[in-house]
Amino acid sequence: MTMSLVNWNVAWATPRTKKTPEILRRIDLHSPDVICLTETDKELLPTNGHAICSQADYGYDLIRNRRKVILWSREPWEHVDDLGCDEMPPGRYVSGVTRTPIGEVTVMGICIPWSRSRAEKYRGDERKRGWEDHESYVGSLAELLKDVKDRPLIIAGDFNQRTGRSSYASRRLKSALLDAMPDDMTIATFALGHRGLRTIDHLALSHGIAAESLNVISNIDGQTNLTDHLGVAATLSVES
Repeated sequence: MTMSLVNWNVAWATPRTKKTPEILRRIDLHSPDVICLTETDKELLPTNGHAICSQADYGYDLIRNRRKVILWSREPWEHVDDLGCDEMPPGRYVSGVTRTPIGEVTVMGICIPWSRSRAEKYRGDERKRGWEDHESYVGSLAELLKDVKDRPLIIAGDFNQRTGRSSYASRRLKSALLDAMPDDMTIATFALGHRGLRTIDHLALSHGIAAESLNVISNIDGQTNLTDHLGVAATLSVES
């Protein structure tokens, strides 16, 4: 048995956005059992499933249905957590347990802050330094993952890091992200890319979950960009 998962930052697409039908069509092509969307809208995904989302307040202006992370499954969610831990930059985390064709799976949806998160104007008293929120989130994630006992585990979302020669994140921050993963987890998508661009939307898989296939969902539609991120479509199985 296999399960299908789609992970994509859709750049705040809403049900009324002109680009939304094509985004949803490309997602639906993979018949996903689980979807992780980042920078999205609460009402974007189909109603013939079950959605859980991160908290609304992520440090900027509150806009009615905007959420940094939404997880959707064909089956209901249990053990839902939209906090993570108190030290984690807010509004960028949600997790739950859902039944899939490969059995019960714990899924963490994350949106690691970009380099300038809260470094400019935001609803707060103290601005952050460049990469400060990113580093704080990765450190909090590392502590959170030390206490996670549920397996199998999938971490999906916008990691805001890519591999290869890039100034997108320093070598130290790349090492911190890799070190945050437990010994039995692998970031399966770090080598995934399209037209010379590496994805920053990633999947981390615990030991026992195998990626049968990993494919890029293109963000290009003719002469326009659907979003500024490449999506990821994965077929996953349980290792024997």
